[in-house]
Amino acid sequence: MENQIEIAIVKEIIDNHILVEMEQSGSCETCAMGGVCHTNDKSVMHKIKTDLKVIIGDKLQIEVSPKLRILSSFIIFIFPIFTMIIAYLIAKFVFHLKEDFAVIASLFGVLFSGLVIYFIDKKYADKLELKIIKKL
Repeated sequence: MENQIEIAIVKEIIDNHILVEMEQSGSCETCAMGGVCHTNDKSVMHKIKTDLKVIIGDKLQIEVSPKLRILSSFIIFIFPIFTMIIAYLIAKFVFHLKEDFAVIASLFGVLFSGLVIYFIDKKYADKLELKIIKKL
């Protein structure tokens, strides 16, 4: 998977952490996990640990973790399908419901997955892994 490279501007320096501001990219506009990156805003602020000597206003090239992109894609696209199928199978074979009720149960499985995705998004919103590639 191709690494996503972003440009960030140093806004604040706190001990061995820096606060950087990144502009929202085009791929962020359609992502359902906006809370993870805080992409509901036009610009995004992130705190990054670094030993790099920077000053406020420096531009940095930042790499967004590919594993986060893969995980969020799985959660958004595959998890709802799994919950729908599992809810259907449980309703049909464990509770021996008729086909119509099993289909309705599978729809509730999708709704449940939406709630799970929402809570995952809120819980891991501040755990985005960013890596500074270089100072521009």
